[in-house]
Amino acid sequence: MHAPRKAALPLALAASLAMGIPAAASAKAPATARAAGGDVVTPIYPSLVQTRVDRAERALRHATKRIENNKLDQAAASFKVVRRQMAAAWRGAKYVIRTTPPPPATEDRVRAQASGGAPVGPTLASPADTGLLVLSLQHEVASDVIQLVDGAHGTGLSMLSRTLFFTLNRRDQAIQDILVLAPPAPPADDARVRLRAHASGGAPVVSTFDTVMPNVPPQLQDETQGIDGLKSDATDLTAGGRRLLNAAETQIEKTLGVVNTNWPPVPAED
Repeated sequence: MHAPRKAALPLALAASLAMGIPAAASAKAPATARAAGGDVVTPIYPSLVQTRVDRAERALRHATKRIENNKLDQAAASFKVVRRQMAAAWRGAKYVIRTTPPPPATEDRVRAQASGGAPVGPTLASPADTGLLVLSLQHEVASDVIQLVDGAHGTGLSMLSRTLFFTLNRRDQAIQDILVLAPPAPPADDARVRLRAHASGGAPVVSTFDTVMPNVPPQLQDETQGIDGLKSDATDLTAGGRRLLNAAETQIEKTLGVVNTNWPPVPAED
């Protein structure tokens, strides 16, 4: 029996709905802010993290192609790069989270940004945005590997299992790191002010973990949906593959519970 799944509406998504913007967004890229005038502002991520994310994604594409071509030895080498670069990306993100001083975010400053009163320049990713970038990479790896389980057996299945559970374990550890290192969440009123700043098309506000972590439950739910779909309809799923997916789903559901407990969605205003 699965635990109830709690849908979470990310603040950036809520803001886009308020502005009538399509909600479709890549699972890889965290939501972007909007500057005065409505232009999308893509944050600049620290190279310490971005280069590792790029390398992991390239290796994942190579691994997938090699699995599809039954080149298992080459796929194993590519998955090793995926694991190494994914781990390095989180080490970089953890350093950024640990060492970046908090911005002087007050309600007055956020209101000024919401009204377009603050100058807009290059937008550097906040520590929370940077952390979400790596969490999104972990989701990308997990969801891709899950889909490769259909038809995998023997050496191929063992290789996928190693990469999948490495990813799930590293994500759980990343979430624990965030709980230890992230500054306290702002008061609920301040969080609602941030949402209004996004919705008004004002200057971008600084993201915090309380505003970005609600993006994670939909990623986790996407993974469990992928697993459920395979278990229901996959024609080449082996008994070993089904056991792997059952174990992964149990772990993902536990992760979902941790995220929803520690970062509940900001309640809607009356």
